[in-house]
Amino acid sequence: MKKTDTYYIHEPGRVFKAIVRGIVRAGFRAVLNLRSEKSDDIDSLEGATILIGNHLSAIDPFVMGAYVTKRWVHYLTSQSYFEYPALKKILTYLGAIPKRQGMSDIRAMKVALNVLKDNKVIGLFPEGARTIDGSMLPFNNSAAKLIKKTGSNVVVSYLCGASISLPRWYRGCSGGFRRGGIEHKAYVLLTKEQVSTMSVEQIDLRIREALYYNEYDWQREKKVEFKSRSMAEGMHAILHKCPKCLTDYSMKSKGMFLYCDECDNTAVVDKYGLLNAQTEDDISFGDMPEWRAWQNTHLEKEVASDDFVMEFPGLLTVKDSYGKVLKEYTDSYLKITKVEVIYTYPEGKTVLSFHSITDAVCDYSLRFEINQEQFSYQFTPLSGQAVIKITDAIKCIKGILR
Repeated sequence: MKKTDTYYIHEPGRVFKAIVRGIVRAGFRAVLNLRSEKSDDIDSLEGATILIGNHLSAIDPFVMGAYVTKRWVHYLTSQSYFEYPALKKILTYLGAIPKRQGMSDIRAMKVALNVLKDNKVIGLFPEGARTIDGSMLPFNNSAAKLIKKTGSNVVVSYLCGASISLPRWYRGCSGGFRRGGIEHKAYVLLTKEQVSTMSVEQIDLRIREALYYNEYDWQREKKVEFKSRSMAEGMHAILHKCPKCLTDYSMKSKGMFLYCDECDNTAVVDKYGLLNAQTEDDISFGDMPEWRAWQNTHLEKEVASDDFVMEFPGLLTVKDSYGKVLKEYTDSYLKITKVEVIYTYPEGKTVLSFHSITDAVCDYSLRFEINQEQFSYQFTPLSGQAVIKITDAIKCIKGILR
């Protein structure tokens, strides 16, 4: 491909690649206590190759690129990261492929197809986003379709422990870094010869079997100790409902404690990341997936009611398809019914039918975004804790919550 090609993707030079991989490996081993092993047949693969990984944390692409293959990996990367000029230059230099989350992106697929036609390597995460609570997110069969269409080899990059060390909701915590242990393995799932004999459904099933995970099941077996004074801090962004008084948005977190500011129900997060009731009178679940699953049974009943409606005040930001901000409305409202999402602002309102919504892209405890063909609608509720309930309600209505 030539640089004049609309879908040209840059690839760094050999020296740069070696330096970056060396820094990542040394840093992750020293800071994160990451240990990796891979099968010998990966580097003997020829032709187009797709690396797929479970998506536990922000370090997953770096692990995939530094540990799995000697060839350079071009990642399908959220368009939102390209909205920052300095970061856009870095990602473009590294050969990342921008993709709009929560919807199909024809341009991103054309770029990926060109890269694979050139017998290079694509890296992607079928879940489309980092895990919310340490368990696998639902995903569609688009990865399987791409694999079948291009006849690519398939390599798995599988992490354990990364979401406990670097959880998605863990931000600005006072206790410093969570150092424990992260395990990584990489192996060939399918060769291009095997792919040629399989259907999309068969490929999709193999992907799901290979990527399935629950971080807390792994942790109960491994008992890896994580050193931090703030194991619970930020957890209330996901676990917002109290299991004792059943109040929404009442859970708060500090240090090792997740507590209700209505009834004082308290859970303690231990050195393994597991939850425990502080006293006999307190009520807790054993881990985050269990708590969130219980939380969502109540949400599902709420959504199923005849008079279901959710309303929130906040800030609405409207962007074009490339992430450029077009309008900001500080005095806006979000309304969700069973059939549509409605944004109301001083100049009028915008109505999005659920038929046009694939999913919501989230920055938990802060905001979420719904991408459409021409515009994106980013909403920041006054209470950031509401983001998890809003987006889980959207997933529930769409039938993709579980």
